[in-house]
Amino acid sequence: MSGDLVAGIAVSDLVAMPAGGGFLVGLVDTISARAAGDGRSATGAPAGAVTADLRVMPIGSFVAEPGGAAALRRGASAYPRIGAGCHLIDGALLSALMSIVADVVGAGERLVLGHYLSEGEAPAVADGNYLFQRHVALLGSTGVGKSWAVALMLERASALAHANLIVFDLHGEYGPLTQPANGRAPVARGLQVAGPADLGRSDDHILYLPYWLLERDELLALTLNPSDPNASDQVVRFTQHVQTLKGVYLVQVGREDTVPMFTADSPIPYSLGHLAQMLRRDDTEQIPQPPSHRLEPGPHYGRLTGFISRIAARIDDPRYGFIFTPPDHTLAYEWLADMARILLGAEQGKPGIKIIDLSEVPSSIVPIVVGVLARLVYNVQFWMDPDQRTPVCLVCDEAHLYLPQADNPGRLQSAALRAFESIAKEGRKYGVGLLVVSQRPTDVNRTILSQCNNFIVMRMTNDSDQAMIKHLVPESVSGVTDLLPVLDVGEAVVIGDALRLPTRILFDAPAIRPASTTKPYWSLWATQPSSPEAIVAGVEAMRNQLRGRRAVQP
Repeated sequence: MSGDLVAGIAVSDLVAMPAGGGFLVGLVDTISARAAGDGRSATGAPAGAVTADLRVMPIGSFVAEPGGAAALRRGASAYPRIGAGCHLIDGALLSALMSIVADVVGAGERLVLGHYLSEGEAPAVADGNYLFQRHVALLGSTGVGKSWAVALMLERASALAHANLIVFDLHGEYGPLTQPANGRAPVARGLQVAGPADLGRSDDHILYLPYWLLERDELLALTLNPSDPNASDQVVRFTQHVQTLKGVYLVQVGREDTVPMFTADSPIPYSLGHLAQMLRRDDTEQIPQPPSHRLEPGPHYGRLTGFISRIAARIDDPRYGFIFTPPDHTLAYEWLADMARILLGAEQGKPGIKIIDLSEVPSSIVPIVVGVLARLVYNVQFWMDPDQRTPVCLVCDEAHLYLPQADNPGRLQSAALRAFESIAKEGRKYGVGLLVVSQRPTDVNRTILSQCNNFIVMRMTNDSDQAMIKHLVPESVSGVTDLLPVLDVGEAVVIGDALRLPTRILFDAPAIRPASTTKPYWSLWATQPSSPEAIVAGVEAMRNQLRGRRAVQP
């Protein structure tokens, strides 16, 4: 490319090259300028003229369809010959191309994310089917607008009659979306994992995860000390007693038909109090020896004491009450179906988007909680009649905190990883998709990220994170990632099946904004004094485990 165009072309611009009966459209990946007389030019440009060497990433073929209509097809149906021209697509041509790209997405699949920065009037329209059914990762440094992007996608989805998404909200950022604002109905239904102040309540928005819903290894991860020399014996007795109690419960509720199929991992209620009694009986059992009837310690005598104490400690800790001391109604056989209806419901006239506030869950067990919820959703979808499934997407905010990349993950993290790796690999078949959101892609499990076919990448300044993005995206578009350090707040590059043009876009602002705006430190230091009353109230909220959801009097 030569002449005045050299000064006007930049990385990420679009160019067209004659190929076959149409044009090959490509994205400028790299550009270098040089003097034409340096001995490397074969263009015949006069000495002293400036030419440019471009590396162009093909993104599609611009062809004429039958009837005269123009269309942009994926891939390259033909390649340009040596000496063919290279034309910058700008101005009216760029507007026309963007319109054609947007029109390719059918009316029922259109998800308007914002607009292309190269042509401010052209909407960036993603294919909603491709975006969610093939998993998507939203990645970017802190403060670049990830929460706004999630809120916008939730807002767009809420306009559909049966949108079905579940947001794991670790910090309560998305609470505003569950409230009406500015005359708008709530975008989502708010659910709260029961905190210490909620125990015993049975409101529709309070969630419990009773102990019996956890699989054996998950519950043991919360109660077993693996370094205890008697740990293996404790595991055996725990498993045997849980199996017995679940079988007894099935008989009591008249579900003998289920008895031959259930296991210790099956989600069947049982009494934790009865389990503790059985363990204490083992721990204190003494057996009379004939003929003197002298009492000798039983086979488990004293071996379960530490295990029983740890279970009792969990029961007494109100932070874990949503697991170990749930209300009595959660022991009903029908409770699990009610829980599944809450999580998977997407009925006409009711918000199908659910935002689960996990802010009061102890950080150490967040992986267990998220893993149990994800596993429940996946298993119900798996066993449901395929013709009756409504697809659901799990929005994993701050995914690096519970889906870590680790060669030897801890017992608590393993539970979540097992569930999400299954969803990443097989979820598409059963209508379970993932939206993985993280500020540290290097810390997110590789297996899960590698299964994402779409990437929404915002500003990324860390070298290792940039390298991870280049490793994840197709090699043909890896050059686009060079833009990551210079993206502004709200800007992103969308790479994958959902958007035809892997170039810069600016997200629209959501109508209802999440509570994640970065504090203006310097301005507040200059204008806002600290409040002694608020500090005292914060101390009382900490003591009462209320976290600002209700007023606390000092």
